[in-house]
Amino acid sequence: MIFENQQKRIDNIRNSEGSNKEYLIRRRCFDYIPGQAIYNLGEYPVKVNSKPTDYDKKLIKDLSESGVKLIQLHEDWNDACRLYGADKFNAVDEEGIKEFIALCHSYDIKVIAYMSTCYFPEPDQDFREEFHKRDSRLAMNYFNYRHCNHGSALWREYAMNKMIEAMDKYGFDGIFNDVWHDRVVYDYEKGECVELDPDSSVEYDPDFEDMICQIYSEVKKRGGIYKLHMSGKNNAPAKDKVYDYMWVGEGLTEVEPGIGKDFSGYTVPCLDRHFYDGVDAKTYFAYTIPFMQFPLLKTGRPMVGEGVGLPNVTYYGGDEEEFFWDVKKYAEENPDSPPIYSLWDSIPNDSTEYDAWKYYMKYYAPMTKENSLAYIEIRNSDEIISEIPQRVYASMFVNDETYFAVSNLTGEKYTLKLKNKWKNRETGEVSDSFEIENEGLLLLIKE
Repeated sequence: MIFENQQKRIDNIRNSEGSNKEYLIRRRCFDYIPGQAIYNLGEYPVKVNSKPTDYDKKLIKDLSESGVKLIQLHEDWNDACRLYGADKFNAVDEEGIKEFIALCHSYDIKVIAYMSTCYFPEPDQDFREEFHKRDSRLAMNYFNYRHCNHGSALWREYAMNKMIEAMDKYGFDGIFNDVWHDRVVYDYEKGECVELDPDSSVEYDPDFEDMICQIYSEVKKRGGIYKLHMSGKNNAPAKDKVYDYMWVGEGLTEVEPGIGKDFSGYTVPCLDRHFYDGVDAKTYFAYTIPFMQFPLLKTGRPMVGEGVGLPNVTYYGGDEEEFFWDVKKYAEENPDSPPIYSLWDSIPNDSTEYDAWKYYMKYYAPMTKENSLAYIEIRNSDEIISEIPQRVYASMFVNDETYFAVSNLTGEKYTLKLKNKWKNRETGEVSDSFEIENEGLLLLIKE
């Protein structure tokens, strides 16, 4: 039967609605995929062969068994520099990428592809000055990308058609849109576009919102998934729903609890060890799980730095290129070291990250299955008798069972006292009082 345990579920929902008086946000899990990973296919601008190898087949099987249900590909799937007869919206290895997607689908894993409504190569033969409204760019490593403007009709027509065509052509299950704002907005009083300070924040831009929504609509027509990425902890400058998932955490130099916890859509955090390596893999889950966030897993084919120093490629320097030179040097000197999979890894990399990810996914998945309710960052609940300090984060997850996820980031031990008996899901201890170490995470189920 599909709808079993309804009386228990009714009781759980009634009790949680009645007992939780104050909390940051209440979410219901609809089409929520907690297990997400970025998969490295290769080190473009070397030519990338996407055809699955025995290594890929074994890894994809293991990822599926560990809880990964969505893979995002970065720019290694395309040919941004037009070196091998393709372009930024097409694969060098067309049959290979289709085979890779088919492999993932055979394990019930969806695949979304990197594209962008902002970044486009200035050297590309299709680039037009009308795509942008100011000389704003991102130039580093092998790319010289202009910040294209969401209010440019020519750019919209070009980019949106290309993105949807690529999704249909290769059978991607959605789009991962790496986007930024060029700080050019339409001023309604002046009746023209105006340039804002490059460092200013943009709370709302109807041009941005409209372009993103049009793509979102096309993706959803196809039953697809739309993920946005705006770097750091930035949210989309939009009022309407414009994404299913927002990837947060890139470039941050410290770990913050629940980055994007109040965003309208689901958030997927990433520990960017390129910029911050001050927390171990297991501890990071205390900063994420109570906020209904599960970290992006970094995996795929190991990097060895073969994408730098190619004679037929123009490089623009910067921190990213330096990182990959460091990867090359380290891989040569330490061939047996833990693999590096992405720009967001450290050198040397943390070999415990995947094990920690798998460990906590076992506990997280039942809490967030379809139609679960989450009361995030509770501040007043009949169930919690002890005081809830500012940096203790308690969240309740409710479905056929009732769960608590509580992290302690106060800097000292904390004792959680409860009205009823609960069971520690890791140790099996049953009690109404639990001690949580600093930077500890407590996972409970109601007895």
